[in-house]
Amino acid sequence: MKKIENIEIYEDDNNTGKMTTATEVSVVEEKKFVPYGDYHTHTNFSDGEGTLEENIQQAIKLGLKEYAVTDHAFKHRASGITLANFHLQKRQVELFRERYPQIKIYHALEGNLMGYSGLLDIDEYKDQLDFLQMGFHKSASNENFATWWSFTATNLIFKPSEKKIEKNTLAYLRCIDRYDLKFVNHLNYGILVNVKEIAKACVERGTKIELNGKRIFFSQKEVDDMLETGVDFVANSDAHIPSRVGDVALSIEFAKSHGIPLEKIVNLNKSLFSDM
Repeated sequence: MKKIENIEIYEDDNNTGKMTTATEVSVVEEKKFVPYGDYHTHTNFSDGEGTLEENIQQAIKLGLKEYAVTDHAFKHRASGITLANFHLQKRQVELFRERYPQIKIYHALEGNLMGYSGLLDIDEYKDQLDFLQMGFHKSASNENFATWWSFTATNLIFKPSEKKIEKNTLAYLRCIDRYDLKFVNHLNYGILVNVKEIAKACVERGTKIELNGKRIFFSQKEVDDMLETGVDFVANSDAHIPSRVGDVALSIEFAKSHGIPLEKIVNLNKSLFSDM
């Protein structure tokens, strides 16, 4: 058994190596990974199945010290949170902070990258959020139809050229420069980028790169390139059901099989906000 400060990591002798999706990680009773905090989760206010309180109760049950609700922001066409529910959820967070003082609760949204400008769909409300994060989602609206076609549709329909990947990367770089992001979600999901260039920008801005608990799309070379920049990572569940809150097994398995030192995953043993 290895121990990293307050987190115990139980090794499985049958470790099969590289994992890429949460469904490929076998549920082994002897293997438990409990992060300090889980900062990417969803409720039934977007496309999650559970309530905010159910998610919080699961986080407490697991022993998490911090929990963040991060439902999809307003421009996610399929399941973005409504403005009314955003304000309702904000009041719920305040209530549950009093009801569950044993865990620190953060209120945020998963901002949608809307185009090459680097804009997110949270600008008007960003000062009401406890922190900012972002990702690309194919179901999100863009700034206009032309942007949707050039930015979203062409990335989904055609194999991206090197020039397209450069443009995609520029969109992320502009976003990282524009906003004070705590981390960038599920890179290479739906839109290919130069992860090394993004990692460099993250280091400059103090932004982390997420090892997503549902899906990870990094090649070994990309991992090596990111490590070369010195970027830090955060392991989040991206839970859409309460039982998956705090489940970062995929993140840990991927890190172990790809040579990412566990100490580079900042929330395994401390708060994501410890450097503030």
